[in-house]
Amino acid sequence: MGRWISFAMTTEEPPFAAPFRSTPSKGPFPQEIYKGVESLAERIVVVDDHELVQIGLHTLLTDHGLDVVGYAGTGSEGLALIQSLQPDLALIDVRLPDMSGIQLCQSVREANTHIRLAILTALMDKYVVHACLQTGIQGYLLKNMPGDELFRAIRNILDGKSVLDPAVTEYALRWIESRKDSESGKDALDLRDVEILRLIAQGRTNQDIGRHLHLSENTVKVIVNEIYRCLGVRSRVEAVMEANRRGLL
Repeated sequence: MGRWISFAMTTEEPPFAAPFRSTPSKGPFPQEIYKGVESLAERIVVVDDHELVQIGLHTLLTDHGLDVVGYAGTGSEGLALIQSLQPDLALIDVRLPDMSGIQLCQSVREANTHIRLAILTALMDKYVVHACLQTGIQGYLLKNMPGDELFRAIRNILDGKSVLDPAVTEYALRWIESRKDSESGKDALDLRDVEILRLIAQGRTNQDIGRHLHLSENTVKVIVNEIYRCLGVRSRVEAVMEANRRGLL
């Protein structure tokens, strides 16, 4: 005699049921899941080359009703994805294989003033924080934040607020206060300094850099010396090494 096999039907959605419309090949989730399904939730792109971070953010954000529409593991992939999808928010790591998150934020901001940008990183460096803020980001968040705090920060950014991790805020206030007492008047690198560092890393001379940025050779020399002072180095090689260590390049 045959035996009946009982089973229960469920209406629960399978895991990772968010509508992915454009996920790069390096992302942790298949692109075809629920293809064509539209969502009214805010749309987020994650640019980070660590798959575990992508998975963790997916779980955190979709569990709270947000729509993670794409992932990228490099800056160039991230730029193309952001330009294509036009998300409400892009979460970007500072350290990426092909460019810095600073450069990516700058490129996105030049073309899209309405997309919210937030740095999500493990880096806590005053030069990186300052350079990122100059690109017009809406948030600088650290990866060691508890999940509930991270979600609240992201929610606030989506609601139009600017959010800094408490550690960054405390540090920034101390840094601003120290600048007031500084005789030199400049203790941080600006975006032009970072661009000059990139050109130095390419092996450009002061004369080449001047032509590229429409500056005199003497002006470039003064700026390079100021960069040395800010980074605490004495040569171009040391400057590039220190900038790489800090995540500026």
